[in-house]
Amino acid sequence: MHSRTVTVSKKKFILPFATPSENRLKDFTENMEMATIMCLAESGRDKGESHVLRRQDEKLVFIAEACYPIWLIPYGGATLIFDGLGLNSTIFPHDVIPDTEVFNIELRANRKTTEAYIAALARNTGCFKDFRGREEIRIDGLVTTPDLMTDLAVYLTQMKEAKKSLRTKIVLTPSIDKSEIKANMSQLSNLKKRTLKDIEKLDENTNFLNLNTKQRIKIIRKEIRKIQEKYDKQIAKTKLQSMRKTWQIQSKHNRKFTITSKRFKNRIERLQKNLVKLQKTLRNLKAEAKKIKKRQFKRKGKKQKVQLTLKLKRVKKKLTTLQEAIRVNTVKLRTLETAQKLELTKQKTEFEKRIKSINGLLQELQACRTVETAKKRQEISQLGDDTRHITNLMQKMVQTKKEFLHEFEEITLPGGKQAHGLVYIPFYLVRYEKEDKRRYVTFPPSSVEDMGILTKMKGALGAAKMTALLQSRSKALNQFLNHIVPLIEKDPMLEKVVTEAGIRDSILLKKQLRIGVKRGLKQLEREKWITKDELQTFSKFLYIYA
Repeated sequence: MHSRTVTVSKKKFILPFATPSENRLKDFTENMEMATIMCLAESGRDKGESHVLRRQDEKLVFIAEACYPIWLIPYGGATLIFDGLGLNSTIFPHDVIPDTEVFNIELRANRKTTEAYIAALARNTGCFKDFRGREEIRIDGLVTTPDLMTDLAVYLTQMKEAKKSLRTKIVLTPSIDKSEIKANMSQLSNLKKRTLKDIEKLDENTNFLNLNTKQRIKIIRKEIRKIQEKYDKQIAKTKLQSMRKTWQIQSKHNRKFTITSKRFKNRIERLQKNLVKLQKTLRNLKAEAKKIKKRQFKRKGKKQKVQLTLKLKRVKKKLTTLQEAIRVNTVKLRTLETAQKLELTKQKTEFEKRIKSINGLLQELQACRTVETAKKRQEISQLGDDTRHITNLMQKMVQTKKEFLHEFEEITLPGGKQAHGLVYIPFYLVRYEKEDKRRYVTFPPSSVEDMGILTKMKGALGAAKMTALLQSRSKALNQFLNHIVPLIEKDPMLEKVVTEAGIRDSILLKKQLRIGVKRGLKQLEREKWITKDELQTFSKFLYIYA
């Protein structure tokens, strides 16, 4: 719908009360229509048939055709329906969005530094979580009930321009005039403009936020490259210096390691050689002791045995001395080997410590580069997360607004080629009275049926058949027209006007209409909708009002 100057047509249209259904082939005259309504109204009258309670009969004051006014208003290639009496109205909710300008101002004020920009986003993560409030715009008279609009769209195709006078009908004067309709249309246009403006603001905010975040991320990535370039140069320089120092220390360590190893090696080799010599002597002494023992066993002379015993003692003493020498040599060898191991380990530890000391600056530079770039990447991640969160909330609001616009477009009648102006929906209004009480009944526009097999088989009489003949064309339209009864009952002035017009134009009291009813009764009898007895009964009832 496009907003434009609204022109309210001066044309008037009237809809048919009774529309033949597809299965009815015979004509249904206005006389038959009035006669059917009279039969239904009379059948619905309280007859007060209880003799015990002595109930008084209800009086049928009038039966008159009335015209309910609705406006068909052009709006952007479609049509809006307004209830001429203003009994229906539509309330449109308008969700108020947060102040987008305040949000934009804060972003502009804090986009110079990353820290300030991140803090600004953090403060506004919940800014678009909920609407700031809800306004309700009431459009008096606007009809938007889906079922009613669907039924009216079909019904309005049967309307004709009211060229003839509507003098025999109760014509209800619209309480909503052209000026009010123009004001209502202006409200609708403004509501749509506000909604579109809200969508525009939210989209602009989304784009503005995304653009600023992209620019800030671009700046941070540039900072990351600068950090990497700065540290890469320092690391390269430090690495070269470290390599030189490492080579010097390695060379010195190798020389020292070689000297130490050689010194210990010479001493160890001397001890090992001495140990081999001692072990060889030990083996020889053991062999000699063994030979002496064998000779002792073979010799029988006392003097020889004594000599061999002394000799064996001397050998054993040498063995003991030699074994002690071997033990001492072994201990010295193991001590020297342990000392060598400790010395070499100490040198290696000192070497590694010095190398680590040299590489410490290099590792520190690499660690600083990693920490600083990780911090910047974390800033990028946080900016992305906060921006997505806020833009998602804004787009959720946009979606809500678009859904409202979609619903807003559905308040019009489908089809653009629709005549516009004041349209009267016909219905019959009946007033009953009993003592000081009055009662109103409406008969809404109906579909005229043919007498089916079921109706004939049931053998229905009177009102039952009439109900089968005239069937309400729309439940939604019934409910719409029934709103007139409470209005009449609550408004004494309207009731006075309606009652006077109803009596004046009653199909029971106005001669030409009463004649038409009489003819319609005969036509109903010929179609078997009423019996001859019912015809006489209704004719007598009609005669009373003559």
